[in-house]
Amino acid sequence: MRRLSAFLIIFALAGGFAAAEEVERAVLGGDTFVAGGDASLDTPANRDAFLSGFSVEADAAIAEDAHLSGFNVEVSGPVGGDLYAAGFSVEVDADVGGDLTAAGFKIKIDDNADIAGNARLAARTITFEPTLAGSLIAAAQTLTLNGTVTGDVDFSGAGLEFGDGATIAGTLTYRTPEQIDIPASVIAAERVQYKTLKLPDAAKAMERRFPSAWGIFFGSVMVLAFLVIVAALCLAFAPDRVERLRAATMRRPWIAILFGFLGLAMLIGLVPVSAITLVGIPLVPVVLLAIVVVWILGYLLGVYALAFRVITAFRELPDTLAARIIVVVIGLIAVAILNFIPVIGWMINLVILFLGLGALSAAMFGRLLARTGTVESEAETTEA
Repeated sequence: MRRLSAFLIIFALAGGFAAAEEVERAVLGGDTFVAGGDASLDTPANRDAFLSGFSVEADAAIAEDAHLSGFNVEVSGPVGGDLYAAGFSVEVDADVGGDLTAAGFKIKIDDNADIAGNARLAARTITFEPTLAGSLIAAAQTLTLNGTVTGDVDFSGAGLEFGDGATIAGTLTYRTPEQIDIPASVIAAERVQYKTLKLPDAAKAMERRFPSAWGIFFGSVMVLAFLVIVAALCLAFAPDRVERLRAATMRRPWIAILFGFLGLAMLIGLVPVSAITLVGIPLVPVVLLAIVVVWILGYLLGVYALAFRVITAFRELPDTLAARIIVVVIGLIAVAILNFIPVIGWMINLVILFLGLGALSAAMFGRLLARTGTVESEAETTEA
């Protein structure tokens, strides 16, 4: 049960990042579990298969259902049951014995991937080329259909395109902003139903005021990527100093949180102090920039220290730069998920910020904070 719980936690929260560079594999109750940076299935799975990683490849046969998640997901081995796939890019190039359910930014179902059941797809762009024994329901900005659908097709989106090999034996119901010319070679006109896709005025106003779901998603990805790059630079060019600060942060965490709060308050207080003096007015932009820099570095240090403490409590990490960066990534994903908890989520993130700022404050103020015993000799070491 411990190994099963570990794999389910990795599959649900890690989003393709394991706690170390190696790939974790297990077979429990006949089901196959694979998780890691590059998760691949190269031996047949006798029952269900669960794969999660940054890059996921299912090359071998899966006897029953397949559950795949990652940034890039590729399926080239046959699936006997249902296939569930989610990722930025999803490509299926093998037969599926049951239903196909996939979501992502880009989905491509190749002509080699005959589907015995129904297909349910959601993405920005979808390319569908195989023979589908059941029905197809799709939501996308653009759907390109170049295969045979034995059942019905239901589409909602901006554009619907057809290749030379596209045929629909059932009915076609599509919802787009404008009506599309459907070739007679694809489906007879009497079996086509068009519905105008039109947002209510209230929904349009909300869309103008708030970013789309994709905008929020990619904005979050960009912020995460920026924080990971900053953390990687710090770990690469100042590894010893970062490790000393991490150790100092967790030595007396509650005292560090207190001094982190005081340090940020003092730094923010410099803004009005600089503004009320003629000499200090030119320094206001510098102080604001310093607040942003210290905020980012303190938050990253707090996330890294806390994630390192939790992960090393369960397993030993390899002493490599890649392992430390993966710790940061896992920590950032975990605290980002915590933000969805009402009230408590943002408070936990604020405490993590103060935790990292405590060590940074001790390093910046030197011996004065070192004498309090908060971070002991860390300030002197950093100052030297």
